[in-house]
Amino acid sequence: MPSEWDYVELASRIFSSSRSEVLAGAGEDDCAVVRLGERLAVFTADSLHEKADFPPQMREWEKGYMSLAVNLSDVAAMGAEPAYFLYTVTLVENYPTEKFEEFCRGVLKLAKKYGVDVIGGDTDRGDEFSVSGFAVGFSGRVLLRRCAEVGDRVFLTGITGKAQLSLEQLFSGLSREEIAFPEKLYTPEPRVREGLRISRYAKACTDVSDSLAISLHQIAKASGVGIELKPVDLSELEEFVDSKKALELFLYAGGDYELVYTCDDDAGIEIGRVVEGEGVYLNGRKVEFRGYTH
Repeated sequence: MPSEWDYVELASRIFSSSRSEVLAGAGEDDCAVVRLGERLAVFTADSLHEKADFPPQMREWEKGYMSLAVNLSDVAAMGAEPAYFLYTVTLVENYPTEKFEEFCRGVLKLAKKYGVDVIGGDTDRGDEFSVSGFAVGFSGRVLLRRCAEVGDRVFLTGITGKAQLSLEQLFSGLSREEIAFPEKLYTPEPRVREGLRISRYAKACTDVSDSLAISLHQIAKASGVGIELKPVDLSELEEFVDSKKALELFLYAGGDYELVYTCDDDAGIEIGRVVEGEGVYLNGRKVEFRGYTH
Protein backbone atom coordinates (compact mmCIF):
# COMPACT_ATOMS: atom_id res chain seq x y z
CA MET A 1 0.00 0.00 0.00
CA PRO A 2 1.48 3.40 -0.94
CA SER A 3 2.51 5.64 1.96
CA GLU A 4 1.84 9.35 2.37
CA TRP A 5 5.44 9.98 1.28
CA ASP A 6 4.92 8.05 -1.97
CA TYR A 7 2.11 10.43 -2.88
CA VAL A 8 4.21 13.48 -1.92
CA GLU A 9 7.12 12.31 -4.07
CA LEU A 10 4.82 11.61 -7.02
CA ALA A 11 3.16 15.03 -6.79
CA SER A 12 6.57 16.70 -6.49
CA ARG A 13 7.66 15.16 -9.80
CA ILE A 14 4.47 16.11 -11.58
CA PHE A 15 4.32 19.70 -10.29
CA SER A 16 7.98 20.70 -10.57
CA SER A 17 8.28 24.44 -11.23
CA SER A 18 10.27 26.12 -14.01
CA ARG A 19 9.81 29.69 -12.75
CA SER A 20 13.02 31.32 -11.54
CA GLU A 21 11.30 33.09 -8.63
CA VAL A 22 10.28 29.73 -7.09
CA LEU A 23 13.09 28.83 -4.67
CA ALA A 24 11.35 25.78 -3.17
CA GLY A 25 8.42 24.09 -4.86
CA ALA A 26 5.95 21.27 -4.28
CA GLY A 27 7.12 18.73 -1.72
CA GLU A 28 10.61 20.20 -1.27
CA ASP A 29 10.18 21.79 2.15
CA ASP A 30 7.69 22.77 4.86
CA CYS A 31 6.50 25.63 2.63
CA ALA A 32 6.84 26.68 -0.97
CA VAL A 33 9.12 29.71 -1.27
CA VAL A 34 8.64 32.41 -3.90
CA ARG A 35 10.70 35.58 -4.34
CA LEU A 36 8.42 38.63 -4.58
CA GLY A 37 10.59 41.67 -5.19
CA GLU A 38 12.81 42.19 -2.16
CA ARG A 39 10.87 39.74 0.01
CA LEU A 40 10.53 35.99 0.15
CA ALA A 41 6.97 34.71 0.49
CA VAL A 42 6.24 31.28 1.97
CA PHE A 43 3.05 29.33 1.27
CA THR A 44 1.71 26.26 3.05
CA ALA A 45 -1.48 24.21 3.26
CA ASP A 46 -2.55 21.60 5.79
CA SER A 47 -5.69 19.56 6.42
CA LEU A 48 -7.24 18.18 9.61
CA HIS A 49 -10.05 15.63 9.90
CA GLU A 50 -12.36 14.81 12.80
CA LYS A 51 -11.55 11.09 12.97
CA ALA A 52 -7.81 11.20 12.30
CA ASP A 53 -6.57 14.49 13.72
CA PHE A 54 -8.82 15.81 16.50
CA PRO A 55 -8.29 13.95 19.79
CA PRO A 56 -11.15 12.85 22.05
CA GLN A 57 -12.68 15.46 24.39
CA MET A 58 -11.45 18.31 22.17
CA ARG A 59 -13.44 21.52 22.40
CA GLU A 60 -14.68 23.31 19.32
CA TRP A 61 -12.50 26.39 19.78
CA GLU A 62 -9.46 24.12 20.10
CA LYS A 63 -10.23 22.65 16.68
CA GLY A 64 -10.09 26.16 15.25
CA TYR A 65 -6.91 26.93 17.15
CA MET A 66 -5.20 23.76 15.93
CA SER A 67 -6.31 24.35 12.34
CA LEU A 68 -4.25 27.53 12.31
CA ALA A 69 -1.45 26.21 14.55
CA VAL A 70 -0.43 23.39 12.20
CA ASN A 71 -0.10 25.87 9.33
CA LEU A 72 1.80 28.43 11.38
CA SER A 73 4.21 25.69 12.43
CA ASP A 74 5.23 25.23 8.80
CA VAL A 75 5.73 28.99 8.41
CA ALA A 76 7.79 29.04 11.62
CA ALA A 77 10.00 26.26 10.28
CA MET A 78 10.98 28.54 7.40
CA GLY A 79 12.00 31.33 9.77
CA ALA A 80 9.21 33.48 8.34
CA GLU A 81 6.68 35.83 9.92
CA PRO A 82 3.09 34.67 9.31
CA ALA A 83 0.73 37.19 7.72
CA TYR A 84 -2.43 35.66 6.18
CA PHE A 85 -4.65 32.63 6.65
CA LEU A 86 -7.51 31.16 4.63
CA TYR A 87 -9.50 28.06 5.48
CA THR A 88 -11.99 25.65 3.93
CA VAL A 89 -14.20 23.96 6.50
CA THR A 90 -16.48 21.00 5.81
CA LEU A 91 -19.43 20.89 8.22
CA VAL A 92 -21.59 17.88 8.95
CA GLU A 93 -25.38 18.03 8.61
CA ASN A 94 -27.09 20.20 11.27
CA TYR A 95 -23.81 21.58 12.60
CA PRO A 96 -24.96 24.37 15.00
CA THR A 97 -24.01 27.96 14.27
CA GLU A 98 -22.96 28.28 17.93
CA LYS A 99 -20.33 25.61 17.46
CA PHE A 100 -19.11 27.24 14.25
CA GLU A 101 -18.76 30.55 16.07
CA GLU A 102 -16.72 28.83 18.77
CA PHE A 103 -14.52 27.23 16.08
CA CYS A 104 -13.91 30.62 14.44
CA ARG A 105 -13.05 32.25 17.74
CA GLY A 106 -10.43 29.55 18.30
CA VAL A 107 -8.83 30.46 14.98
CA LEU A 108 -8.98 34.14 15.92
CA LYS A 109 -7.42 33.56 19.35
CA LEU A 110 -4.18 32.27 17.81
CA ALA A 111 -4.32 34.63 14.83
CA LYS A 112 -4.33 37.66 17.13
CA LYS A 113 -1.37 36.32 19.07
CA TYR A 114 0.84 36.32 15.98
CA GLY A 115 -0.68 39.21 14.02
CA VAL A 116 -2.24 36.98 11.36
CA ASP A 117 -5.18 38.22 9.27
CA VAL A 118 -7.83 35.61 8.46
CA ILE A 119 -8.80 36.83 5.00
CA GLY A 120 -11.27 34.29 3.65
CA GLY A 121 -11.99 30.72 2.64
CA ASP A 122 -14.91 28.43 1.92
CA THR A 123 -17.59 26.55 3.84
CA ASP A 124 -19.37 23.43 2.58
CA ARG A 125 -21.05 20.27 3.88
CA GLY A 126 -19.93 16.65 4.02
CA ASP A 127 -19.91 13.41 5.99
CA GLU A 128 -17.03 14.38 8.33
CA PHE A 129 -15.97 17.63 9.95
CA SER A 130 -12.66 18.70 8.39
CA VAL A 131 -10.59 21.84 7.87
CA SER A 132 -8.07 22.70 5.17
CA GLY A 133 -5.92 25.72 5.92
CA PHE A 134 -3.66 27.88 3.75
CA ALA A 135 -1.12 30.25 5.30
CA VAL A 136 1.21 32.89 3.88
CA GLY A 137 4.27 34.42 5.52
CA PHE A 138 7.22 36.64 4.61
CA SER A 139 10.92 36.68 5.36
CA GLY A 140 14.16 38.23 4.22
CA ARG A 141 15.95 34.89 4.67
CA VAL A 142 14.27 31.49 4.75
CA LEU A 143 15.46 28.29 6.39
CA LEU A 144 15.54 25.28 4.08
CA ARG A 145 15.97 21.58 4.86
CA ARG A 146 18.74 21.30 2.27
CA CYS A 147 21.21 23.67 3.97
CA ALA A 148 22.68 21.49 6.75
CA GLU A 149 26.48 21.22 6.68
CA VAL A 150 28.88 18.67 8.10
CA GLY A 151 30.04 19.95 11.49
CA ASP A 152 26.73 21.64 12.37
CA ARG A 153 25.18 20.88 15.72
CA VAL A 154 21.53 19.81 15.81
CA PHE A 155 19.07 21.52 18.15
CA LEU A 156 15.44 21.11 19.17
CA THR A 157 13.08 23.72 20.65
CA GLY A 158 11.45 21.24 23.04
CA ILE A 159 11.33 17.57 23.98
CA THR A 160 9.09 15.63 21.59
CA GLY A 161 6.70 12.79 22.44
CA LYS A 162 4.46 14.70 24.81
CA ALA A 163 1.41 14.89 22.53
CA GLN A 164 1.44 11.15 21.78
CA LEU A 165 1.98 10.28 25.44
CA SER A 166 -1.05 12.39 26.35
CA LEU A 167 -3.14 10.81 23.59
CA GLU A 168 -2.26 7.31 24.78
CA GLN A 169 -3.23 8.31 28.31
CA LEU A 170 -6.60 9.47 27.00
CA PHE A 171 -7.14 6.15 25.26
CA SER A 172 -6.23 4.36 28.50
CA GLY A 173 -9.23 5.98 30.17
CA LEU A 174 -7.87 9.18 31.71
CA SER A 175 -9.78 12.43 31.32
CA ARG A 176 -8.23 15.47 29.66
CA GLU A 177 -7.70 16.96 33.12
CA GLU A 178 -5.58 13.95 34.15
CA ILE A 179 -3.23 13.55 31.18
CA ALA A 180 0.40 14.66 31.34
CA PHE A 181 0.55 17.44 28.74
CA PRO A 182 -2.96 18.55 27.71
CA GLU A 183 -1.68 21.77 26.11
CA LYS A 184 0.55 19.77 23.73
CA LEU A 185 -2.41 17.71 22.60
CA TYR A 186 -5.19 20.29 22.39
CA THR A 187 -3.47 23.64 21.83
CA PRO A 188 0.03 23.03 20.44
CA GLU A 189 2.11 26.20 20.24
CA PRO A 190 3.64 26.92 16.83
CA ARG A 191 7.24 28.02 17.38
CA VAL A 192 6.89 31.28 15.45
CA ARG A 193 9.07 33.41 17.70
CA GLU A 194 11.76 30.75 17.87
CA GLY A 195 11.72 30.44 14.08
CA LEU A 196 12.19 34.17 13.68
CA ARG A 197 15.03 34.15 16.21
CA ILE A 198 17.01 31.33 14.62
CA SER A 199 16.39 32.60 11.07
CA ARG A 200 19.32 34.97 11.60
CA TYR A 201 21.88 32.18 11.91
CA ALA A 202 20.44 28.65 11.56
CA LYS A 203 21.19 26.69 8.42
CA ALA A 204 18.63 23.89 7.98
CA CYS A 205 15.27 23.65 9.78
CA THR A 206 11.97 21.80 9.73
CA ASP A 207 9.09 21.35 12.15
CA VAL A 208 8.31 18.10 13.94
CA SER A 209 4.77 17.18 13.00
CA ASP A 210 4.96 13.49 12.04
CA SER A 211 7.96 12.55 14.25
CA LEU A 212 11.45 13.73 15.12
CA ALA A 213 12.88 10.76 13.22
CA ILE A 214 11.06 11.70 10.01
CA SER A 215 12.08 15.35 10.33
CA LEU A 216 15.75 14.44 10.84
CA HIS A 217 15.68 12.09 7.87
CA GLN A 218 14.18 14.86 5.74
CA ILE A 219 17.00 17.23 6.64
CA ALA A 220 19.66 14.56 6.13
CA LYS A 221 18.32 13.50 2.74
CA ALA A 222 17.75 17.03 1.45
CA SER A 223 21.24 18.13 2.55
CA GLY A 224 23.09 14.98 1.49
CA VAL A 225 24.48 14.38 4.98
CA GLY A 226 24.15 12.09 7.95
CA ILE A 227 22.97 12.96 11.46
CA GLU A 228 24.41 11.38 14.59
CA LEU A 229 22.21 11.78 17.67
CA LYS A 230 23.45 11.83 21.24
CA PRO A 231 21.64 10.82 24.45
CA VAL A 232 19.18 13.48 25.62
CA ASP A 233 17.58 14.08 29.02
CA LEU A 234 14.07 12.63 28.73
CA SER A 235 13.10 13.02 32.38
CA GLU A 236 9.96 14.98 31.40
CA LEU A 237 8.66 11.82 29.73
CA GLU A 238 10.19 9.38 32.21
CA GLU A 239 7.96 10.78 34.95
CA PHE A 240 5.18 8.81 33.25
CA VAL A 241 6.82 5.94 31.31
CA ASP A 242 10.01 3.87 31.45
CA SER A 243 13.16 4.93 29.60
CA LYS A 244 12.61 2.62 26.62
CA LYS A 245 9.10 3.96 26.04
CA ALA A 246 10.32 7.53 26.54
CA LEU A 247 12.92 7.10 23.79
CA GLU A 248 10.31 5.59 21.48
CA LEU A 249 8.03 8.58 22.03
CA PHE A 250 10.89 11.07 21.63
CA LEU A 251 11.95 9.65 18.26
CA TYR A 252 8.78 8.38 16.64
CA ALA A 253 5.74 10.20 18.07
CA GLY A 254 4.00 12.94 16.11
CA GLY A 255 2.03 16.07 16.86
CA ASP A 256 4.50 18.13 18.91
CA TYR A 257 5.22 20.94 16.40
CA GLU A 258 8.66 21.72 17.78
CA LEU A 259 11.43 22.93 15.45
CA VAL A 260 14.58 20.92 14.75
CA TYR A 261 17.44 22.85 13.18
CA THR A 262 21.17 22.91 12.55
CA CYS A 263 23.66 25.68 13.31
CA ASP A 264 27.05 26.30 14.88
CA ASP A 265 25.71 27.16 18.33
CA ASP A 266 22.39 27.91 20.05
CA ALA A 267 20.63 27.93 23.42
CA GLY A 268 18.17 25.21 22.37
CA ILE A 269 18.28 21.53 23.34
CA GLU A 270 21.29 19.99 21.61
CA ILE A 271 20.47 16.50 20.30
CA GLY A 272 23.29 15.66 17.88
CA ARG A 273 25.53 16.74 15.03
CA VAL A 274 25.70 16.64 11.27
CA VAL A 275 28.24 14.18 9.89
CA GLU A 276 29.38 12.86 6.54
CA GLY A 277 27.33 10.04 5.06
CA GLU A 278 23.58 9.51 5.02
CA GLY A 279 20.76 8.54 7.35
CA VAL A 280 20.18 9.15 11.05
CA TYR A 281 21.93 7.24 13.85
CA LEU A 282 21.82 6.91 17.63
CA ASN A 283 24.52 4.97 19.48
CA GLY A 284 25.69 3.52 16.17
CA ARG A 285 22.24 2.15 15.29
CA LYS A 286 20.09 3.43 12.47
CA VAL A 287 17.04 5.48 13.44
CA GLU A 288 14.10 4.37 11.31
CA PHE A 289 12.13 6.64 9.00
CA ARG A 290 8.98 6.15 11.02
CA GLY A 291 6.26 8.22 12.68
CA TYR A 292 2.69 9.35 12.31
CA THR A 293 1.21 8.70 8.87
CA HIS A 294 -2.06 10.09 7.57
